[in-house]
Amino acid sequence: MSEGGAVPVPYVLDTSVLAAVARGDSEIMAFIQGLDAAGQPMVIPALAITGASLDVRSEEADELLEGLELLGIADSAPLKGAEQAGALAAVIARTGLDPWDAHVAAVADAAICPILTLQAVKWRQHSGDLDDPLHIMEIADPDDKGSPE
Repeated sequence: MSEGGAVPVPYVLDTSVLAAVARGDSEIMAFIQGLDAAGQPMVIPALAITGASLDVRSEEADELLEGLELLGIADSAPLKGAEQAGALAAVIARTGLDPWDAHVAAVADAAICPILTLQAVKWRQHSGDLDDPLHIMEIADPDDKGSPE
């Protein structure tokens, strides 16, 4: 929390960040723990956890993902009820995103929160497909030395 008592706007963790956690990426894990220690709220969409788990598929990966629930300032965003399921279907139809990334987009769009990602290009591509643009915050890849694509 800031000195004035205002709570910062939460970051919505996307599947790329969650997959990095599931792989045990120590730099990303330290970054997320640092955000938690600084009091930065985070939202973790349930379907994004599913996507990260599918990406890595190991018991250790699932345990690392479950460990995110232990963070003091992280909240899970489940998919609740027919209304949210319909809203998710609308995001999938409009963007072509897979269900886990569409859940991230739907949560970020509904809550007007930035998406924390390792893949900003993907989000910029789909941001215009929604009524309001998505807010995107990319975590810089420390291994990327600016090599040409």
